[in-house]
Amino acid sequence: MPENTGLLISFDGTDSSGKETQAKRLAARLRAAGYVVHSLTTPDYTTPSGRELKMRLQNMVGNWHQTPWQEKLGYFAANRAEHRQEVIDALAQGEVVIYDRYVPSSLAFITIEARQEDQAVSRTFIQEAVAAEEYDKNRMPKEDISIFLDVPVEIAARLLEQRKAALKDGDEYTDHSALQQKLYDEYVRLCGDNPAHCVRLAGTSQGRLLTIQAMEDRIWQELAQRFPRFFAAT
Repeated sequence: MPENTGLLISFDGTDSSGKETQAKRLAARLRAAGYVVHSLTTPDYTTPSGRELKMRLQNMVGNWHQTPWQEKLGYFAANRAEHRQEVIDALAQGEVVIYDRYVPSSLAFITIEARQEDQAVSRTFIQEAVAAEEYDKNRMPKEDISIFLDVPVEIAARLLEQRKAALKDGDEYTDHSALQQKLYDEYVRLCGDNPAHCVRLAGTSQGRLLTIQAMEDRIWQELAQRFPRFFAAT
């Protein structure tokens, strides 16, 4: 990576696998080391497009099941593009951008949605369409690494239900375990197809969740090996 560029890190994976927690802890650790860090989440439900997307996922607007996959792709990409200039400016200044879900999450999710709609469409075609929308049309910078936090769906599902109860949040289309399992399988496939770019890190050991600190240390070690300019001396 050129010395005058920043770093874009994406945390991807199933719901309640620890993405938000680890993204925040990584950002805090890098800030403590003196880096300027931008923390972003997609979908960003605080923006106009994000609020509409959330209502669509809850079937409060339209019918998600009957929405063509290309249109679904557009909703997610448009929401992400609302922060495009912030991301571009940060990377140009050598800063760090950390995403809780970025384009790889759409690669996995839209693949599932498209193939449920039409089994004949290939994964390659779908993922090329996602990349074209995000990286070409919307000119979103490509992530330097996608970190897949590998937590079995049955464990993540219990954590998700606890979180929703605490927040008194309603169900979304993506909450259901069957869909989360399909997402998990797609992330495994993405990491297998491109291990140099999508890294799969186990979030459990002998059937138990790793501690938050143990997971943080595992992520830091992986990033230090890949991006020593940012991590080796911190």
